[in-house]
Parts: sequence; C-alpha cells; structure tokens
Amino acid sequence: MKIKSERDKRTYLIMALCAILVIMGVGYAAFSSLLTINGTANISNSWCVGFDNTKTTAYTAKAGITGATIPTGTMTYSGTACGTNLVPASSLTAHFYQPGDEIEYTLTIVNKSTVTAAIKSILVDNESVTSNTTKTKNNITYIVNMPESTTLAPNASTTMKVIARFQNETNVTGNVNGQTETIEVKINTEQDDGEGGMDITPAKFTGSIYRWSTTSLANKGSSSASDHPYTITNLTEGTDYVKNVSLLNKTYYLKHDIVDDEIINSYVCFVYNNAEHCMKGGDNGASFAANTQIIKDFQTFNNLGELNNDWSNPQGCYFHSSTSDCYGGGFYSIASSSRGDVEVDGSSSEYCRVLMGGNSNCNE
Repeated sequence: MKIKSERDKRTYLIMALCAILVIMGVGYAAFSSLLTINGTANISNSWCVGFDNTKTTAYTAKAGITGATIPTGTMTYSGTACGTNLVPASSLTAHFYQPGDEIEYTLTIVNKSTVTAAIKSILVDNESVTSNTTKTKNNITYIVNMPESTTLAPNASTTMKVIARFQNETNVTGNVNGQTETIEVKINTEQDDGEGGMDITPAKFTGSIYRWSTTSLANKGSSSASDHPYTITNLTEGTDYVKNVSLLNKTYYLKHDIVDDEIINSYVCFVYNNAEHCMKGGDNGASFAANTQIIKDFQTFNNLGELNNDWSNPQGCYFHSSTSDCYGGGFYSIASSSRGDVEVDGSSSEYCRVLMGGNSNCNE
C-alpha cells in the first residue's frame, strides 16, 4: 500500500509539471504575439523657408527736411519659390532726394517646413554676414539688422529690418538729382541640429541723429572726450535725440554722424530755402571755406549786405581771413571760424554750437 501511494504521488507530480509546461508554452506564444509588428511606417519631411514675397509695400519713408519730397522705395523678390509664395532673395531699392531721407523696410521670413529651421547667415550682395552690418553705396547707407529670431518652428515666422539713409557730408542746396541704389538680401537656412541659428550681436547705430540739448557731447578722438561722452549708448532716443529731424520742430539744431554708436562728426544745421544747410565744426578749420560759402549763400538769399558800423541793430555780414558772420535774415547770427568753431544764435540767449575739438551743445 505504501509503494502504491508513493507511485501515485510521483504520477500526480509528473502530471502537474506537464500541465505547468503546457500553460507556460501557451503564455509564451501569447506574449510573443504581442511583440510581433506587421506592416511598414513612412516618415515624410518637407523643406520650405524663405521671404514672403507678398510683402511688397512693407516699408515706411520719410523726408530729411519737413515739407520736402518723400523718398520712394521698392521691394522685389527672386529665386525659386516653395510653398505658395516663399523665395530666398529680396532686392531693396531706395530713391532719395536730399540728405536725411530715410526708408525702413521690414522683411518677413516664414518656415513652412515640417521641421524646425535655423537661420545660419544673411547674405548682403552675396557677402555672408552673421551680425548687424552696414553697407554704403555712394551717398546711401543701408543698415541691415539681423532677424529677430534665428530659429523657426514649423509654420513660424520672424521679421528683419533694413534701413536706408541718405548720407552726405557735402553741402547740398535744395533737392539733389534723385539718387537710387539697390541691395540684395538673401537668407541661408538649414534644418536645426539642436544648436539653433547664428548668434545675434547687439545692434549698434550707424547714421545721423539730431538734437537740441544742453548736454555737451564730443567727437570721437576729441581731447575732452573723457569729460564729454562721444557715444550715444547712454542717450535715449526721443528724449536726448531723434533720428527724424522734423520731430525737433526747430529751425536750427545739432547734427551728428554716428558710426557704431560713436560720434564721428558734428554740425550746426539750419534751414533756409526749404533745405538743410550744415556747418561742420570741430575739425580745426578744415571746413572753414565750405562753412564760409554756406554763410555767403545765406547772405545772398536773405538780401543782406556787408555789415556797417551800426552795431545797435546789425543787419548784414562780414568775412575775414579767420571768421565769417551773418546777422539777421531770420536768425540773430550765423558764424564760423578758422579754429573750427561754428554757431547759430537765435533770439535772446538761444544758440547751438560746435567748438574747436568737437564739443557741442545748445543753450536755451
């Protein structure tokens, strides 16, 4: 009886083990079926980044002199289009009439790709640049500012500004014979590799500013530059200076040529005959002859004679080897000296001046 019982136990144990093996086999088969993937999957990417070529009037224009002819601009586009209206290149044309004219263009860059795009560089007349840049053609200066964003997600867009200004240090009476220049701007983009686009350096201003201020500024390189700053870094646009002279609402004022935020030249400017006339100061007399000619033109226009000996009510001009002055004709006085001083005085104690060495200020 005992032997049979032991045999039965072994039989049951074997049967139980067999059952476990069967269950494990079924479970493995079921588990294996969960890991089997049938069929194929396709991943499709498209690439399309460019300038929106419908933006043909995205610019503002203003004249350098109040009431003068407004400059004109055009925006054209070229290159093979992708998407509906995106192209790789834009040509910006400015037609100017007088110094101080300005046009500001706004270019729109759109990413219609299915992947993130990175702007790696901008090409200005086929020259690759990765930071804000300035390009001058004759008397027209283009300031090309980098895009606001250099990484664009699918369907995202960004803008970039290009500013064209008429710069002319010579003395221009009335309108010039309209001057026209064009630059081409292209974008170089790639699929974002995780490092983003190009690094954008802080913008520095190049162009002209106008001001009526008692604050004394100096030309770069002036011997007193340590006392009178020669940069506009700490000045506030709209308060300390303006870029549009008509905002001053003055008939005479200070003008500064700026390169990368630094004051290079300073002038006292005044308006007559519907034109701006600027006497350059602070250059140790190098501009004295040109300044004297401006004063002589002013004398002729206002029918002023040579100054007589009656100083109680001076109305006239005089010209010596080292000084040139005019009194009357809408201003109290206009003066230039061979030392490099230039000044325009109004009624009472108002004046604007640039002194020898390049220091400048107004008083009211």
